[in-house]
Amino acid sequence: MAAPRLRQLRRDKTIFSLSLNIIRLHLEENELLGQQPQLREAPDAVLLLVQQSIDQWVSLATGHIMHKHNCPAGEALQLLGELQNEMKSNIPAAEVWQIPLHTVLALPPELLAGQQPAAPEE
Repeated sequence: MAAPRLRQLRRDKTIFSLSLNIIRLHLEENELLGQQPQLREAPDAVLLLVQQSIDQWVSLATGHIMHKHNCPAGEALQLLGELQNEMKSNIPAAEVWQIPLHTVLALPPELLAGQQPAAPEE
């Protein structure tokens, strides 16, 4: 199966929502690091939680793309990054900031239970 096009991913409500959550967390991470640059060397619990949440959402989104479009992890991750870049340029940051932080800091348990670990590429 051919890799999905960005247009397909944009229309996928699940991927769109997951990407938006990731973008929101990246904004939070940048804000924390901007206010406290020393966190780059010694992250505190809040920054670690934000970064862990980013990793979880990225893993879930990548797994969804891999499963739905039958593509390898590297390709799915690249497509997710391209989609996020496009979304960042089209959705105002002020709008993304309106997403409550507590809703994106942790995956709901039902999503974690259904999350498939990404298979390593050969």
